[in-house]
Amino acid sequence: MPRHTPSAPAPGAQDASTEAPPSGSELYWRLRQDVMEGRFPPGSPLMETTLSSDYGVSRTPMREALALLEHDGLLERAPRGFRVRSGTAEDVVEIYEARIALEAEAAASAALRATELDLARLRRQHELILQADTEEGKAAARAANFRFHELLWQAGHNATITELLVKLTARLRIYDSGPPSAFGGTEPLHQEHEVILRALHDHDADRAREATRAHLRRSLEHRINALVGADEDGPS
Repeated sequence: MPRHTPSAPAPGAQDASTEAPPSGSELYWRLRQDVMEGRFPPGSPLMETTLSSDYGVSRTPMREALALLEHDGLLERAPRGFRVRSGTAEDVVEIYEARIALEAEAAASAALRATELDLARLRRQHELILQADTEEGKAAARAANFRFHELLWQAGHNATITELLVKLTARLRIYDSGPPSAFGGTEPLHQEHEVILRALHDHDADRAREATRAHLRRSLEHRINALVGADEDGPS
């Protein structure tokens, strides 16, 4: 299957009865976003015929979009089509460890290659994380955190690393079901991002690498604690 590199966010879902059918690219992004935002929880079956009707498209572009999402690692084959990928706690830890290795190198590269525009965009998302005094603010801070990391990968100007990180973090997002504050709160998040940004501004690749690795390892610890807590609580 040909490789594809995500380049733009999905357009918002629209009423298929009043809008023209989405193009193949739009359909892929729309379906991908819906999977990542939890419209289809892990393990949910995705039937080509039903989805084609729901999204107002023929079965051919839907089949192609589902195949691309399987290639991304978001879906897996099921007896009657596809289902949203589900995984164990061990799977989540393995994916996160791979992310840590790659993102630390992306940060080191960003310390050497980031442009002034890259740094300004990172600083903007960094500032948005402080706006977390309400539950709505916490959700916005979580979105800003995710965008900060995307911009960090892009600032490294290594397309291969960025493509791999996009796939890994997409798989992690479908496992996320906790509240926006589940992974350690905004204050330590903001402090750790500040250390990373200083290393980038100083063009210190080693310090950027280590700061990013430490930041993500703390995040992994909170994920592990959340996973263990879920295991202890049992099914809801």
